[in-house]
Parts: sequence; structure tokens; C-alpha cells
Amino acid sequence: MKADIVVAGAGPAGMAAAWSAAKTGADVLLVEKYGFCGGMATTGIVGGILGHYLNEKEPAVGGFLKFLINRLSEIGGCEKWEDAFKKYGIGFDSELLKFASEKLLLEAGVKLLYHSVVSDVKKYKEGTLKAIEVVNKNGKRLVEGKMFVDATGDGDVAHFAGFEYTKGRPQDGKTESMGCVFKIAGIDEEKLTEDAIKTARKKLSEMRNSGKLRIFNEGLGSKGSTIRKGERSFNMTRFAGDGTNAVELTEAEISLRQDSFKIFDFLKKNVKGFENSYISAFHINAGIRETRQIKGLFTLTEQDVLEGRKTDDSIARCTYWIDIHCPFGRTINAHLCCKECETIQPCIMLEKYKDYLPSKNRLYPPENDWFSIPARCLIPEKSKNLIVAGRCISADHKAMGATRVMATCMAIGHAAGIMASIAVKEKYDVFQVSVKKVQDILTQQQGLF
Repeated sequence: MKADIVVAGAGPAGMAAAWSAAKTGADVLLVEKYGFCGGMATTGIVGGILGHYLNEKEPAVGGFLKFLINRLSEIGGCEKWEDAFKKYGIGFDSELLKFASEKLLLEAGVKLLYHSVVSDVKKYKEGTLKAIEVVNKNGKRLVEGKMFVDATGDGDVAHFAGFEYTKGRPQDGKTESMGCVFKIAGIDEEKLTEDAIKTARKKLSEMRNSGKLRIFNEGLGSKGSTIRKGERSFNMTRFAGDGTNAVELTEAEISLRQDSFKIFDFLKKNVKGFENSYISAFHINAGIRETRQIKGLFTLTEQDVLEGRKTDDSIARCTYWIDIHCPFGRTINAHLCCKECETIQPCIMLEKYKDYLPSKNRLYPPENDWFSIPARCLIPEKSKNLIVAGRCISADHKAMGATRVMATCMAIGHAAGIMASIAVKEKYDVFQVSVKKVQDILTQQQGLF
């Protein structure tokens, strides 16, 4: 198989990259390991969509996200864009998202190849890829392209191609803990009164502090990846491990499902409104927050986030905050990894590297402001025809805590697809692409930067 532009991974960034490139008329193939699109929004049933919110008059992200939300709203999967962007998190139906995203991509002219896992790359020469190798029911196959977009989340293509990357914080290489979202349906939400919620949260806190439940919050779910009456999605679990290690990832999947069921069992037996409830969905893939970050032509830092820094080569805007889930996977007195963490367990960061840690009093960009995602963050050092999109762009451990959310990944992917399209049409190496031309097409496609 071959295409001018090959996008690996059909998560938020990959969908956006394939769509934007196809909208310019490019020949695009999107390769995905599952049988549907959506990434963490569908395989991880993570929701709501975060990172788009600036204020109630103006979103921080438009473009592909806007078109996706409008398409999804047409089939009852979420609110219309003009209402949705005003919410801090956009709730949606994760099952309908599978259908709406696929339809949007096919209408744009994107070709899809499902059930195909990237296993290696073939290079013409240093910095130039000839093909990605995928494994599927046909065996090992090469997918050739002129430009490639790595939207695998883990930087798999960049890794196989030999480009440099970092992983985790510099002191010990630990990455943010993994987690999972699961759904409970059959909830009598009218019984969840203020007093019932208060009582339940107290019980959950006691169970957590006693070690009987491994939860990092006492929430009773939300309309995140579901908007259905009587159904809520729950994001309460953690697991410390390396999401690029198959053994540790397997352990994570097992542990997270077991923890999810324990939470459900507790709620069903102890909380008013959950008496007739049942688990309606487990995650398909653990929620991986952090793995590889490519070493790009520019690296985002904590200060870029906190100062709301803007760049001339901005291709996306980010308003999210430095949200680092404890890399040790702890849940008791350890909500965020920060200077003020109250854990009583040994912690190398608090003992030796406390100055490195962010303060919980300074985690956000300036109020009603945003920081730039520069085009240079998407280009690995020495790359000629590979662009990286999504959470694995060039950012340090703290900055990626802000850039890893879905709306931001969609905005980054949107720009990556345009960069790839221009490079193919003008026969440029990716670092030669005019950012002004990228920004002009972004504007035409209603993107914001």
C-alpha cells in the first residue's frame, strides 16, 4: 500500500491530521490498530474533551474539533458547537463518536486501514522514511509514503526510525501514572441529592485512606464520555508503569479493571441511586498520559505554559494546566505531583529534587490567556519527512502535563496534516515548510493559533 501522506494512529491528533491534509486535496492513508477511530475518546472512553476552553465568547481550539462536534451533534452525540465550546469539558457519547469521526474522515477523502499495528520503519537514508511496517491479518506489510505523521501517542514511528526522545521526568525517568475510565449505567440520578453525594464522598474517602479502594478522588462520575440519562463515566484509578512496555501495560490493564470493579461494587452496595446500576463499559485501552516525547527543533517548557508565551510559528493554542498525576501511582495524600504533595511515603522528588517540582499555586497559564504550540515542536531533530502530532511532541515533563489533553492534540494534529500536505505539494523537507502558509490554511479551515 502507499499514499502521499501516511498517518499512523487514529486518535485525536491522527484524525485531525488526516482530515486536514485530505481537505487540501492530498492523498491520505490513516493507519489504526483498532477497528475504529477516536483513540482515548473511544478506546479509553476518556471524557469530556478538555483543552478547548478559553472563555464563553471564544474557544482556544476550533478547526477539526469544531467540525467533529457539529457532526456528532447531528446524530445526538453531544451539544452543538456554539454551546459546547462554552463548557470547560465537552461531554459526548463515545460510541457515537466512533461513527461520526469515521464518517467525517471518509467524506474528506481519507483512506482507512484498520487492525494494523506499526511494528517498524524503512528508511531511504538518515532522517527520511520510505515506509512504515505494519502487522495485521495479512502478516507484515509495508505502507509507503512521501510524508509521515506519527500520531501514535507514544512516538512509535519516531522511535522505530531512530529519532531521539525523552521519556518521563529527568531525575528518574518516571512517567505520569496511567488510569482508566469506566461507565456505570442504571443510576437513579434523582436519588443523588446533595446529602447523598456528601455521604458517599465521605465513605469513599474513608475507603481510600484505609487502603480498601485505590482511588485518587471521591467523585461520583460525570457526563464525560456519556451524555445518556442514568449513565456516568468514572475517572478514579491509577497505575504506575511504562506504557511502552508490553508487560507493564498488561499489568496495568488487569489492575485497572479490577480496581474499577471494586469501585462499582462499593457504589452499588453503599450509595443511594446505584442500587440497580451495572457496568456498561470498561476501557479497551488503559489511559496512558505520558510516554515518549520527541526531541524536536523546539522544546516546550514549564515557563512557556505559566507565562502564556506566544511564538511566531504558533500552529495551535493551549489553555490547559500542568496536571501531573503521581508517577508512583499513589492515591493517598498524593493527588498532584507538586512541591506541596502531602504523601508520607518515601519520594525521591520531595527528598532530593523538590525545587524541580511545580507548585500547586502556579500551574495555569495566565487567566483568560493561552500559550503557543510552535510548529518546531512537531519536527524531530534531523527529520526530513516525519512530523509528530499529539501528546508525544517535543515538550518537557511538566509542559506535556498541559499539552496532552484531547482538544489540544486535535489542534496539533490539524496543523500537522497541513504541514505534511504543503511539504508533499512543494517537494520540501518538513522543516522547510512555510509556517505562514500553514497558518493561512489553518485559518481557511477555521483553526485557531
